[in-house]
Amino acid sequence: MAHKTSITTFKIDYTLILSFLMLVAVGIVTIYSAGGREENQHVKQIYWAATGLVIFILMLFVNYNRMGEYGFFIYIGGLLLLVMVLFIGKRVRGAKSWITVLGGFGFQPSEFVKIAVIIALARFLDRVGEDIKNLKNVIITLAIAFVPMGLILLQPDFGTALVYLPICLIMLFFAGIKYTHFISLLIIFGIAVVLPLLTTFSKLAQSETFSFLQVLDDTKTVFFIALMFGFLSGAMYLLYRITNKTLLYKASTIFLIFFAGLILAAPLGRFLKPYQKERLVVFLKPSIDPFGSGYNIIQSKIAVGAGGLLGKGLLGGTQSQLGFLPERSTDFIFSIFAEEWGFIGSLILIAVYSVFIFRGIMIIYEARDRFSCLLAAGIMGMLLFHIIINIGMTIGIMPITGIPLPFLSYGGSFLFTCIVATSLLTSIEMRRYAR
Repeated sequence: MAHKTSITTFKIDYTLILSFLMLVAVGIVTIYSAGGREENQHVKQIYWAATGLVIFILMLFVNYNRMGEYGFFIYIGGLLLLVMVLFIGKRVRGAKSWITVLGGFGFQPSEFVKIAVIIALARFLDRVGEDIKNLKNVIITLAIAFVPMGLILLQPDFGTALVYLPICLIMLFFAGIKYTHFISLLIIFGIAVVLPLLTTFSKLAQSETFSFLQVLDDTKTVFFIALMFGFLSGAMYLLYRITNKTLLYKASTIFLIFFAGLILAAPLGRFLKPYQKERLVVFLKPSIDPFGSGYNIIQSKIAVGAGGLLGKGLLGGTQSQLGFLPERSTDFIFSIFAEEWGFIGSLILIAVYSVFIFRGIMIIYEARDRFSCLLAAGIMGMLLFHIIINIGMTIGIMPITGIPLPFLSYGGSFLFTCIVATSLLTSIEMRRYAR
């Protein structure tokens, strides 16, 4: 009897790997120029990058499908780490988000849990299959993402918690969620996030045009309005059951969407500290508080604009060298790069990011199975959100959320997370040719 032979063919995506290596190298140089040399931040980043590359190579030998099989346990492990942070975590920049182990080495569990959540969601959505069109499975998917989000908000770290939302939504989209459910979720989350920020903006702007919004700053008032929408939704649904008129069902659904959005907005508005809300809305009009919440964005825009066409050259940026821009090696690393290398340099950097993004999107659409497609979608959702929000906030078109720039920003935990994510993308593409 003839035995079947197993043929395994691997193909490395050199374009993806080369683009991410270029970004890491640019990050190290920019951290050095940003003033990190005084604290040897660039040296630490080199060590982390070297360690990350070892992890990158080792992970290529691990089949991502096997990780999916243990997705539930990886997810539970991540949640336990987040719970530990609340009890034994170290407070850094106002958030209790770090765990320090032997030797003084610290790491940020909320960064690594992103990968755990992506794996768990990909596994669940793969098992559910076409049943994701059932609202019950959509709610379970949201719950998987919301549990770690809630634990991270307790730290509190709003910026990191916010990343889990686009990850979940993008994975739901690629899983085949109903468009009506998807649009409803976008509206609900839009209301939940925007309403607390609008009330804060109305206070800061002191404009009579938006003064009516200040009444919505009271949590009890928002809850009361939400209950009114909930009552109207229930009433419309009962009338629909009696008359069987589609218009009543649609009205019930609309009222339910507003009910859900306001129910989420009320605790979020109460949970966020005033300074956090001010940082989120001040990008609309930095001059409202130029020496407070608006200071960072004003200095960032000055740095980007000062770069001109060709920039001031390495170590030539005044904003970084004179220390005008805070958090310059983390949140505002792009501002430092733009000042030193100008419009042309920034364009080249964005082009490298675009190559990386393009390869990631192609990996999603060329994936050999549903699980790998969803896994790649979650990873790209995470990285894209970071890139868009970070670059956007440095040029004043996005709120300041403290979200770092992938591969460039200083920090071991985030760099490791990005490298592990890239390794998983490479593994998905590499194993696409295995037979």
